[in-house]
Amino acid sequence: MKKTTLSYHIIRNVVLFCIGLFLVIFYVYYYFTRNTIRDHTNENAIFLADNIVNRIEQVLTSSEKNPELVAKMLESSFLDKDSLISFMKSMLKGDDNGYGAIIAFEPNFFPDKGEYFAPYVFKQGDSVSYNILGDKNYEYFYMDWYQIPKILNAPYWSEPYFDEGGGNVLMTTYSVPFYTYKNGVRTFSGIVTIDISLEWLTKIMSEVKILNTGYAFLLSRNGVVIAHPNKDYVMNQSIFTIANENNQPAMRETGRKMIQGQSNFESAGFSSKYKTGTLWINYASLPSSKWSVAVIYPDKEMYASLKEMNIILVVLILVGLSLLSFVIYKIVSKLTAPLKDFAESARLIAAGNFNVKMPQIKTEDEMKDLHNSFSFMQKELGNYMINLKDTTAAKEKIESELRIAKEIQLSMIPHIFPPFPDLPQIDVFAVLKSAKEVGGDLYDFFVIDGNKFCFAIGDVSGKGVPASLFMAVTRTLVRSISDKETSPSVIVETLNKSISQNNDSNMFVTFFLGILDLSNGILKYTNAGHNPPVIIKSNKESVMFEKTKYIPVGLFEDFKYGELSLQLDPGDKIFLYTDGVSEAEDCENNLFGEDALMDAIRMNINASPRELIGKMEEKVSAHVNGFSQSDDITMMTIVYNG
Repeated sequence: MKKTTLSYHIIRNVVLFCIGLFLVIFYVYYYFTRNTIRDHTNENAIFLADNIVNRIEQVLTSSEKNPELVAKMLESSFLDKDSLISFMKSMLKGDDNGYGAIIAFEPNFFPDKGEYFAPYVFKQGDSVSYNILGDKNYEYFYMDWYQIPKILNAPYWSEPYFDEGGGNVLMTTYSVPFYTYKNGVRTFSGIVTIDISLEWLTKIMSEVKILNTGYAFLLSRNGVVIAHPNKDYVMNQSIFTIANENNQPAMRETGRKMIQGQSNFESAGFSSKYKTGTLWINYASLPSSKWSVAVIYPDKEMYASLKEMNIILVVLILVGLSLLSFVIYKIVSKLTAPLKDFAESARLIAAGNFNVKMPQIKTEDEMKDLHNSFSFMQKELGNYMINLKDTTAAKEKIESELRIAKEIQLSMIPHIFPPFPDLPQIDVFAVLKSAKEVGGDLYDFFVIDGNKFCFAIGDVSGKGVPASLFMAVTRTLVRSISDKETSPSVIVETLNKSISQNNDSNMFVTFFLGILDLSNGILKYTNAGHNPPVIIKSNKESVMFEKTKYIPVGLFEDFKYGELSLQLDPGDKIFLYTDGVSEAEDCENNLFGEDALMDAIRMNINASPRELIGKMEEKVSAHVNGFSQSDDITMMTIVYNG
């Protein structure tokens, strides 16, 4: 794994924290700035749309007054046919926005004038000219500007049109119906109009500037484009034809709302030859003409300045993080420089140089505390090593003595097999494995009077040196007493009295003693609290010895022990063991147990004493699976051959 420095970890953590903090700040800044830009731009668009509406309405409302006045005068018979033209000329001169005006009478209204009579005055340079309109090629009373207000019985702004027979310009007409009384009946008599050139509308619309490419356009009440930056659209397209050509349902829906006279602010994904992408559009209706004006601008331009600011901010953040990392690196490197010296000193101390000089620290801070701690550690390690040498020498001496003690202990018990080559009646094999250097388990066997085989096994309470000494005393006493007595119960009672006297350590030993008469196979035995041995009969049956109630040796001086007898047949075996076998534990504290012990015996019932003990060792070893044992393991197998 690649080594990293403390400076790296500090810089990384600080920079990661700063990045997280900057991201939060950037998000908050971006969110509020974006909303502010959007709201400000939207307010500007609303203002522009309202301003356009007001300017157009001002012109249209002003132009509505003269034809409405003329209509009233005609109804009141204030004007006669001879003074019409002069009055209309003076009216048109006083209207800065008017291009032309007409009073179109119903057919044959003046019989002497014929079927058509429509005086039309129009501006031509600085003067006002006039024409009398109406003939077979220009039947004005069939035109929309005449028919619609007549049918509606109300003033009406016409759809923009190109008047080929009149003003010969693109215009819109405001038509006001007038009435006269014939035979006391108010009768429709004609239309008074004023024509408004759309050139001034184009000027107003072209003055609208919002963002870089934002613009305004004007629709008629039927959705026809009246004013637009793209001249090809003007009077040639409606918003619906444009939407159909570009397959834009959103544009079609917006156009529907506009011609319905709605006012709204919305965004949509428009795409056309003139503008593509997400566009914001604010539209408003003109009350008098029912036209609709819209201010439109691209979403990406609205946030262009925000994008630039974001780039600048990101660059500043990156530069700031770089400078911050550099400054932190310098500061941390300076503050942690002594750590390298401390690390080198620690390596030298670990190598055994306890007199290495520590780095000097002049500041009164954590580094000073570290210096003092290292100095204290250096001093204590030096003292510890001095003490360790003495302790190691003493320990080696003790271990040497324990090894000698173990050798002495093992030399005290029989360890040459077969032990009695000249006694074919008997075969014996035994093992003793101490949990520590020396232990308290014991086994012994010897011949009394030439034909009696005495054997014993025991387990001293406690572990280590005290138990081994107690075991040595027990073995010595057994051999000494057996020279005079051949009764197992007497031998055990005598042993108990000897051990119980002056037993200040309160140690005891579980003990099994048996004496086998080799001439007849009679076994006499006494069990003083020890695990009952297993007898393996020549007919392959294996059972444990009968359990007794006798207590271990060394507890009560005057305790009386009894003895039992058993007839052995040629080929019978006796398996003796200590509790280190049956109570052997695995890593989960599961005991080997007497059932497993009996199963192992039955599986190897024909084995020799050495083979049986070897198989038993394998079973116990497999059970503990390397787990360290706290008790000695002792086993002995005897075969009576008869």
